Amino acid sequence: MVHILSFIAQFIRKPNTWLIVTILGLCVALWFQFQSISNLKAKNTTQAQIISQQSESIKSLKQQEEINRQLTLEISRLESESRSKSDEAINSISHDEKSADAYNASAPRSIVEFLRK
Repeated sequence: MVHILSFIAQFIRKPNTWLIVTILGLCVALWFQFQSISNLKAKNTTQAQIISQQSESIKSLKQQEEINRQLTLEISRLESESRSKSDEAINSISHDEKSADAYNASAPRSIVEFLRK
């Protein structure tokens, strides 16, 4: 143990040794900083790729949204047309046909024609 302490004491007394230790310490610190910067650059590149992929996904989803909106409008229009045609067929039933006994009567022509379509 005494031998180690005397070695440390001799090491501390030499000013050149302190300079070398300081330079080595700074080199180690510089190496760690370089590694940190390299890791951060790699993470930055990965995040940029993820952002690019997400932007493409967003564009695709917006296109799908527009297509869905147009299809919904078309379905609404067709449903409205179908409803107006059925309303016309119902309104074309005469008062006599409406008041007749449905069990014994034949279906009105307008309804039969509508159902055939």
